[in-house]
Amino acid sequence: MRPKIEAFGLSDIGHVRKKNEDVFKILEEHLLFSVADGMGGHRAGDIAALHATTHINNLLAKTLLTTVSIDQIINLINLAIKEANFRVFNLSRSNRDYSGMGTTLCFLHLNSSHAIFAHVGDSRVYHYQKNSFIQLTKDHSLINKLIDQNKNCDKKTCKNIITKAIGTYPKIEPSIDTIPYEIGDIFLMTTDGLTDYISNDHIKKIIEFSKSPRILCENLIKEAKNNGSSDNITALAVKIIE
Repeated sequence: MRPKIEAFGLSDIGHVRKKNEDVFKILEEHLLFSVADGMGGHRAGDIAALHATTHINNLLAKTLLTTVSIDQIINLINLAIKEANFRVFNLSRSNRDYSGMGTTLCFLHLNSSHAIFAHVGDSRVYHYQKNSFIQLTKDHSLINKLIDQNKNCDKKTCKNIITKAIGTYPKIEPSIDTIPYEIGDIFLMTTDGLTDYISNDHIKKIIEFSKSPRILCENLIKEAKNNGSSDNITALAVKIIE
């Protein structure tokens, strides 16, 4: 049975950037949600983010219509992200103005019982359920890679250095997983312009006093800006109604 949801996304250019390279897409009729953060300091990050999200959603809106099992869904999402990566990579090589562009990506799809989520880079997916709050994705970042290898890393040096991105290499391996959901659950998708400036504990508190996905996104972006975020800021929230 198809879940009934309430979804809302909001993006803000922030205090410093001259343009917004974040992109979010909500295809509510297909229960597809995506957030991308065009890579700062690279040419045409906004183009990479737009192409990646558009291509993935267009592919999956067609192929998921006849898909039944979670394994099939995971496989299709994996293939769609890989194809989008290859397209962005080729586009960056075919146009000098796009040379070196790339983007992070986080992605969410809801079937009748589970959320299937994927990511590349450090854009995140969270899950709020019955007063618990879990970060579902683990940043593809240098600091996490060194921690996994039991190596020391200066946080100031390693901060915001990502180890995977869409479009920077011809091949990519996205991280994909699933989690069951219940009525009242909230899934939150964000870029690092938000999560670098609001702790997970504080995000949880903001969720608890925000009455709707719209108010939640507005409150989160307002808080990130109040905390001095120097990046573009994006939040997308999906609440399971029934």
